[in-house]
Amino acid sequence: MAEFLDRLVNARDSRTGWVKETASSILSISNSSILIKNLSYSIDNNLNTYKNIDLLIKKEENGKIKITIGKNLMEKENLNQKDLKIIDGKNKCAMPGLTNTHTHIPMTLLRGISDDMILHDWLKEKIWVNEAKLTKEDVYYGSLLGCLEMLRFGITSFNDMYFFSEEILKATKEIGLKGTICYPIIDFGTPEHSNLDKLLNGAENFIKKYKDEKTVKPAIAPHAPYTCSENTYIKCKEIANKYNTILHTHISETRYEVVEMENNKNIRPVDYLNNLNILDKNTIVAHCVWITKDEAKTLTKTETKISHCPTSNMKLASGGVMPLVELLEYNANISLGTDGVASNNNMDILEQMKITSLLHKAHRWDPTVADLNTVLKMGINSQSIGFENNDIILIDLGAPHLRPIHNIKSNIVYSANGNDVDTVIINGKILMENKKFVFEDKFINNIYNNVDIIKEKFV
Repeated sequence: MAEFLDRLVNARDSRTGWVKETASSILSISNSSILIKNLSYSIDNNLNTYKNIDLLIKKEENGKIKITIGKNLMEKENLNQKDLKIIDGKNKCAMPGLTNTHTHIPMTLLRGISDDMILHDWLKEKIWVNEAKLTKEDVYYGSLLGCLEMLRFGITSFNDMYFFSEEILKATKEIGLKGTICYPIIDFGTPEHSNLDKLLNGAENFIKKYKDEKTVKPAIAPHAPYTCSENTYIKCKEIANKYNTILHTHISETRYEVVEMENNKNIRPVDYLNNLNILDKNTIVAHCVWITKDEAKTLTKTETKISHCPTSNMKLASGGVMPLVELLEYNANISLGTDGVASNNNMDILEQMKITSLLHKAHRWDPTVADLNTVLKMGINSQSIGFENNDIILIDLGAPHLRPIHNIKSNIVYSANGNDVDTVIINGKILMENKKFVFEDKFINNIYNNVDIIKEKFV
């Protein structure tokens, strides 16, 4: 304890001056193993459920996380209480960490700036004009806020696309989440670089600099077929292939962009990207609202990953509904994304699970589609963005809306929300316990204060 207090007193952020504990510094003084005793329920990565069980999280010498589940693990594993952090699992459900596979976390700064507008007007009058005002430091604080929000909601890994990517990566490491941080490419430039060549060079340097990181993965993100040329996509894919990293892009989000491509190029977006050899197992595409059955087959055949963002699609009135039933029939790899909070307006993946299920049941007039196992699997699909899901979150089952329990997975998908997350353990490290962050209050309050200052520049 004395070592912890000494480290806490002496750890100061060079930007803010506030005392804080980053995830990495907490890890260095934490117990090597965590035992969660007497769990009421547990769900594993294969969606098997257990009752009245113990769960042991141990970091092996090679750095890998080993999770053991069973009864009376203290005795069976011959554990020494002095070497353990012990958590009481009564009235809790342990489950794998949630993943958010398409978002723009600095857009937390634009939460609620404008709602209920036509997409084009919303982008032109409220989003682009205000994004142009953002500095590197603004993006840093917006990213810290976004990471805190995801941590609070039990999201342990995410896939992001936004400018000033290095600031997002730094914030992600400070909070302790796992993140695939995609450097965005747009032909007419971003607030980071107005020149396309500088953007492409910046993306390659970013990937090269951070390619050996363990908990954050640098990647590249040509924005969309309507903002990037064929040549841009080809160059982006060359960079992705060179460093064996992910390529992330938007596709077929609106009917307008699909019709425009058909009119101008006589081809649909999925076929367009496939002809350019962009689609493969290292590509993840967001939205896919306006795709055909043939395009769904193409995405599956090429092993392209798909991020489904139902709340954002509905809020922006994209009009169509992603053909989930067909994609599942073809065995597509699908996960869930929130998109940016300016069009959601939060990053609650538990909420996304329920919305996903209800949307597709209503759309298909079929209550059996998008069943709870399907959407639960989508919500923990961190493998789609390159992370093994060895994280654990605990859901607090004590609230009235989570009682009684006939089927724990039903309660998680249809009754729970992000505020029911009690504890978050990422890479064998506790980052939230009893619904309280491990970070110093001054560090958190400094983020909130800076966000309040930043919002004053918006119109």
